[in-house]
Amino acid sequence: MKNILIIEDDKTKIEKLVNFFDGINLTIEESFQGGVFELKNNFQNYELLILDMTIPMWKKGNNDLGGNYEQFGGEKILREMKRKSLFIPTVLFTMFDFFPTKKGNITFNELNKKFNLDYSEFYLGAVFYSTNEDSWERELSILIEKSK
Repeated sequence: MKNILIIEDDKTKIEKLVNFFDGINLTIEESFQGGVFELKNNFQNYELLILDMTIPMWKKGNNDLGGNYEQFGGEKILREMKRKSLFIPTVLFTMFDFFPTKKGNITFNELNKKFNLDYSEFYLGAVFYSTNEDSWERELSILIEKSK
């Protein structure tokens, strides 16, 4: 694997991913807008996308905290990828085990199952990240093997 796009805003998760993908060319976008722009313009350059679920709408500036957070920003990006046929093998990478909706909570596993159905052309699966455990590394490795 040569080039990976990471759409993630959490500095700790980014650092862990950079260490995990040591020696691989990484492009990191920290917002919905930056991620969509990069995908639309350069998706053919990437062999893998690591995608966070909850991301700010726009990149943080020097004097602000960033754009409003989009709770389902990752899903919106998946939808845009499907609509535009931007098929890059994609792994959802999140530290939330449930997501509140108007109809109640949706769990990590339910979301993963839904995405496997809705985006089967390019969605590899989801990895639950925890700062207290490193099992995410094994899970991510397994999903990457699926893309080969």
